[in-house]
Amino acid sequence: MTPPPRETLTTGEAAPAIILLSRGAAYANGAAELAMLADRLHAALTAQGRPPLRVQPAFVDRSQPALPEALDLCASAQAIVILPVMVPDEPSLRRWLHKLIMRWRAARVNTGHCPRLIFAEPLLQTPQLADVLAHAVEDALTRPGAQDVPATVGTDAWEHDPVGWSVVPEHQHHVLWCVGPRCAAKGAVKLLPDVARTIRENPGLKKSVMLLQTGCQYPCNHGPLMIVYPGGQWYGPMDQSNIGPVLTQHVLHDEVNEDRCIHGLRTLGGKD
Repeated sequence: MTPPPRETLTTGEAAPAIILLSRGAAYANGAAELAMLADRLHAALTAQGRPPLRVQPAFVDRSQPALPEALDLCASAQAIVILPVMVPDEPSLRRWLHKLIMRWRAARVNTGHCPRLIFAEPLLQTPQLADVLAHAVEDALTRPGAQDVPATVGTDAWEHDPVGWSVVPEHQHHVLWCVGPRCAAKGAVKLLPDVARTIRENPGLKKSVMLLQTGCQYPCNHGPLMIVYPGGQWYGPMDQSNIGPVLTQHVLHDEVNEDRCIHGLRTLGGKD
């Protein structure tokens, strides 16, 4: 079958929106790097005479915007191509992402417009990927000015890591905040700064709590999820209004917030 002409999807209002979908990263530059890739893709398509309506970065977990937010930002397009740029592309995760997209689509039934939704093939199945990697190898070996690792490190102290990395932080509680795919889709990543601010601005919490991001904690229907140790109480669903009360009650008053506790003992601190 002859493919339709490229311009059928790229003229006027028919120009597609593209979502670059990645796994999130704990390091600060992850979102910036994906945004740079989105800009480069937009420029490349424009140079080919196929300017997209939008190229929108999105994340499965750990970072934002999550896929539903990205779909909202692209909703005016006639077609949205979700382009995964992550390795590995797990089949089970992809199946769930398909379901998430269907839920987003179902919520738009009464809006009068629902774009065509296409999920591209996994990155590792892209036929040209091996050629791109081969070119990168050749470039690394032959590019003028390229440095080997010893020259790049130079006089930086590489024999040992900093002494401070051996110091155990002074805290009595771990707060485990889930930023796995399903909690991220429910707004957990967007809520994470609220959790951090709540801890930072309360002297009692700041002194005794270490906030840690986790992957999927599995009872996803209760998300966004938070677990507090010691004690091992699981709380959810968490939102902006209950973060402060739950943490203050649990950490500072040794009381379990029973309205949000979905698992674990209902008492703390040896109380009956």
